[in-house]
Parts: sequence; C-alpha cells; structure tokens
Amino acid sequence: MRAIKNLFFRTFLIQTIIALSALILLGQFIALGGAIAQTQTEQQTNENDQAQAKNELYLIGNLDRLSVTFWQQPDLNREVRVDENGMISLPVIGEIKAAGQTPNELSKKIIQQMSIYNTPVSQATVNVVEFNSRSVVVSGHVLTPGSRRYEKIPDVWQVILDAGGPTSDADLSRVSIVRKEGGKSNIINVDLYKIIQSGDLSKAPQLQPGDLVNVPLSTLGSNLAFPSQQKFEGRNIFFVFGQVTEQGPRNLEDGMDVLDGIAAAKGFTIDADLKNVTVIMKDAKYSNVVRLNMSRYIKTGQPARMMLHPEDTIVVPAKGGFFRAMSNLNTVVPILGTMATMIILIRDIRRNP
Repeated sequence: MRAIKNLFFRTFLIQTIIALSALILLGQFIALGGAIAQTQTEQQTNENDQAQAKNELYLIGNLDRLSVTFWQQPDLNREVRVDENGMISLPVIGEIKAAGQTPNELSKKIIQQMSIYNTPVSQATVNVVEFNSRSVVVSGHVLTPGSRRYEKIPDVWQVILDAGGPTSDADLSRVSIVRKEGGKSNIINVDLYKIIQSGDLSKAPQLQPGDLVNVPLSTLGSNLAFPSQQKFEGRNIFFVFGQVTEQGPRNLEDGMDVLDGIAAAKGFTIDADLKNVTVIMKDAKYSNVVRLNMSRYIKTGQPARMMLHPEDTIVVPAKGGFFRAMSNLNTVVPILGTMATMIILIRDIRRNP
C-alpha cells in the first residue's frame, strides 16, 4: 500500500511540475509575443515619423509626380504630375496649387476644398512619387548618362557615381557644371581629379536642381589610366583612385574587402599615404565617408575587415599633399613585388584575424 501511495505521490508531483513548467513557458511566450508586437509597433511608428518628417520638409516643385489617396473614398485616388504652372488636377475639386507647399500642407488644402463638395471625405494623404523638380542631367563620358532625380541632391562626384562612374577615357580634371541663374547659363569648372587626389571629397561642389554635369573626353588619352582590356559588369563595380598602380573601376567579387580592392588595383604607389585612406560607402540614397589607417589595418587586422559594396569608392591620398602627387602623376613607379606582398599580407590577415 505504501508503495502505491509513493507511486501516486510521485506521479502527482511529476504532473504538477510539468503543469507549472507549461504555465511558465506559456507566460514566456506571451511576454515574447508582446515584446515582438511592441517592437513592430515602435518600428512602424518610427517609419511613420520619418515619413511625416519628410512630408513636413520637402517643398513640392514643378514636374514632381504625386500620389493623392483618400481613405474614405479610394475611387478618388490619383497619381498626378505638377504642371509648369505648379498646378495639379483632381476629381471633384478640379485644379489646385501644389508647387511651393509641403505634402502635408497640400493634403490639408485638398481636404478643405473636398469637404465643400464631398463632406464624408475628411482625410487625404499626399506622397511624392517622383522628385522631378530636383533632377540633374549627367552627360559626356560616364557609363549611363541621362537625367537623375533626387529627394536631396548630392555633390557632383556622387552624381557621377550614380551615373555609373567615369569611363576609361574621361577627363575628371575638366568637369563642368552648367547652371541656370536669372535666365542666364553659368559654367562652373571643377577639377574633380584634384579633389579626388587630395582625398577630401567634401570639396566636391554640391549641385542644384536643374544643373547639367558634363564629363569631357580626355585630350591626352586615358587621364585615369584605366585598364583597357577589362570588362565591367553593369553596376556591380567599385572604384579606386589616388596613389594606386591602376586607378578606375573594378569588378566587385563576393567577399572583397578594402585590402582586396587595393590589391585588385595592383597595390599602392611609393607616394601613398596609407594612414589616411578614404572609403566612400554608398547605401540606398546617401553615402558615408570612412577614414581608414591602412598601415595599422595591414599590421594588426584592426578594425575588422571592411567589406566593399557595389559602387563604393576607395581614395588613397598622396604623402605631402596634392602638389607632390601631381608632380609624380605621369611617372609613378610602383613598389617592386607589390602583388606578391599584398597576397602574403592578405593570407596572414585571414589566417590570424
């Protein structure tokens, strides 16, 4: 009998422990689900706040394409283009001034007009689909010339990169910006090659809506000494400029870091300033500029491998500034055994990360 009681007690105890464990796990799952839901809500809120901020800052311009949606009456939704006079045309209310207003201001104005004719409609949302009023044109010796649209227009070098980068026969020392001001066209000449050689890309001029950027043909052959036999696969490339043996675009392979990129350019020149290498990393809309001490990177592997992404740019400045770089521009002597040394260094870093 005692054995039966002990067995019953043990069975009851085990069942109780299992039930309590299940309750605890259920509580944890509920808490985890709540945390996930809260995180998603916060993420959505942040995205909405960012969209709201953009709608409060951006001024609609002529030729912009807008999406206008009505929550209570979707059949009134339209995509419209702002005409040369800054007007758009919508059902029920007809023409309304759009240029010079933020999307939020325009949405309020639309509702004010709509409420006169259609009382149930009390909410409208305006989003900019195409930023045509903030466009620039890139012509000349770039891979993909043409018009480019921006929410926020970047500098001239970034726009050239967005156009696929310069071709092998481009002359970046004679880039011109044609800008209309007061009914006249002014030409701004930019020695972009000098700016790239200096390693300080903050000196690249910012562009304005309507600017035309022209990258001319080099009159002395290949100004950047691009390799003539290499083929580049669309936009899956990166760029190397400055004190390397072979400047210009390179095909981007999987797993390439900055050191691999410089090795693909056949190494540094004797005038390279390894302590102040600049890497311009491009994301979906904007670029981040990172300074890298390659001397420390090669010796210690620190910081960790900096991976390259499509259309990234590596700029290797010269020791002693721009003038020394220019004096050696056509007579640069590469370091003997650069490729062998780079291969050894890469192997050592990967073996001892």
